Amino acid sequence: MTEVSHTQRFFRWTRWGPVHIARRRDAIDATIGDVTVTMDITDRRPVREQQESRFHDLFADGVPIALNGRQVATVSSVPNGPVGLLRRQRHEITGDPSFVLPGMHFTNRALPTLLTLRCDAGTLVSSRRWASPINMAVAEWSFVREYDIIAPRVARDTRPEHIALWMVMSQKQSW
Repeated sequence: MTEVSHTQRFFRWTRWGPVHIARRRDAIDATIGDVTVTMDITDRRPVREQQESRFHDLFADGVPIALNGRQVATVSSVPNGPVGLLRRQRHEITGDPSFVLPGMHFTNRALPTLLTLRCDAGTLVSSRRWASPINMAVAEWSFVREYDIIAPRVARDTRPEHIALWMVMSQKQSW
């Protein structure tokens, strides 16, 4: 792992916060309490292929997810599905059953920015439809210098590691 290039704190006033995000060139970490979820965003293609095709869906190859340093899941985009501009793109999550709940997946779209983590039991964490423009405005033009002041919706029984998973995915999508 490389050196941390940027750190932020989010949602310090929520019942489940604060969330500390650390970005590196090859990974994004989200820490809530004593739980750290890491998304390894290393492009594993050969250098020549990376140079020839700079716009590559990293999730097509599967992105490893680690919980406190132990790999527990892989996030993969669904082949031949929507790309997520106006229609929701789907990302499947597979891995250790102690971390990955049955039917767990992400859906996301860019306009407006929405990201949802779901499982068979229902929605775990989801963006608020109107929050993205407000969060952007506050982060850019406010003296407060907070990031994402409007927290996502989080179901009562959602575990901290799943909130952290949603946070690393949201950071990857906005990066």
